[in-house]
Amino acid sequence: MRKLFIQFYVLLMGCFLIAVVLVGIVYKQAIDKVGERYLSDLLRTTLTLIETELRGVPQELWAEKLEQDDHRFTFHVRVERESAYDLDETSRDALARGEIVMLENNYLFLQRIDDSDYVLVAGPLRYLFFLHQLKWFDYALLVIIGLSLAVPVLLWMRPHWRDLMTLEQAATRLAVGQFSARAVLPQNSGVRRVGQAFNRMADSIVELLASKKALTNAVAHELRTPLARLRYRLALLEDSVASPARQAMERDLDAIDKLIEELLLHAKLDRPEVPLSPVQFAAAEWIDERIREQAALAPQLQWERDPQIDQLGSLCGDLHLLTRALDNLLSNARRYTGTRVHVALRIEAERQTLIVDDDGPGVPEEERQRIFSAFVRLDKSRARATGGHGLGLAIVERIARAHQGSISVGNSPQGGARFELSWPKTPPVHFVTRGNIPTVDTPEASA
Repeated sequence: MRKLFIQFYVLLMGCFLIAVVLVGIVYKQAIDKVGERYLSDLLRTTLTLIETELRGVPQELWAEKLEQDDHRFTFHVRVERESAYDLDETSRDALARGEIVMLENNYLFLQRIDDSDYVLVAGPLRYLFFLHQLKWFDYALLVIIGLSLAVPVLLWMRPHWRDLMTLEQAATRLAVGQFSARAVLPQNSGVRRVGQAFNRMADSIVELLASKKALTNAVAHELRTPLARLRYRLALLEDSVASPARQAMERDLDAIDKLIEELLLHAKLDRPEVPLSPVQFAAAEWIDERIREQAALAPQLQWERDPQIDQLGSLCGDLHLLTRALDNLLSNARRYTGTRVHVALRIEAERQTLIVDDDGPGVPEEERQRIFSAFVRLDKSRARATGGHGLGLAIVERIARAHQGSISVGNSPQGGARFELSWPKTPPVHFVTRGNIPTVDTPEASA
């Protein structure tokens, strides 16, 4: 609120000062000149009358004459020599023409007496002194008015800021998966229409997610029914079990089955409110088990893990989802590595990180963010030798997000790709400790 208040207040003060300057210019050009002209005319008349009174009076008696006459002026009038004042050439010429010359610094007015080197001196005028003091009073008054404008600005902005904060809080809750969050604003709120639009948007998001979930479940259900029929009819065929055509059909059916399962898992994870069941489990035992399962699928590769994992103790997180994430990363490395896959673990004060390295072709830098999107595969991954559905890394990214963590890819010291799955050491919900690691039956994942 402070930044918004300062911006609005500075803008208001800028407009206020511009208006004051414009009014001041008009005032100076119009009122000041008129006032000075009337004052000059009045003084000229007064001094001319005094000069008339002094005619016929000897010069040495002029001062005494002025003291004897009671003119009842609010200012003092005296006679002095013109040489007593340091005047510029312009002022001396004006005096020679019979004009009145004003000494602004002393608030004095001078008029020459005809046929003499004396001048009538009127002043100092308290009116001019008052005007001078009034100028500083005007400046002080402008400062007070400017400061006082902050009060109505604050009073106007505070309810708007409060309502905007309500909108922000509702948007934050919506972003973390609390789809029941709505912006409740007062009837007289200045941003009530924005709040109503936000609530309509939230309703549309909820309907869209529900529709997407229903569509995914319906498609998966409808696909599994004909798949079961195909498997049944395939079993009734009289072809030999070792028939290449029959084996190819069974592999295709298995691939479709796995695709459906991955679609369902991806749809489940593609929501911010993914429920987690965090537990503590032994890191070394868990990683060894995942490596053994992947090594059985590719025994020709070198499967390694960092020996320091034995000293790192336990990990914390949703065991089922983390197992799926590590399986997907290992499966992805198995598909693209040359000869070796290496697994490491780093546990810091607040975070825990799984690292999977391979010596394959790596991932181009311009593709490193795109590969975590669903159904995105690099050109080489489209070959039948690698296969995959383009959902494996997308599922890993969703699992990392569900744990309030992240997944990144970079260059491996082995020359290929390095995937780092990192998530907070403190789980987002209450967890329990398990001594034994349960067996999690997860299908083979692919990138």
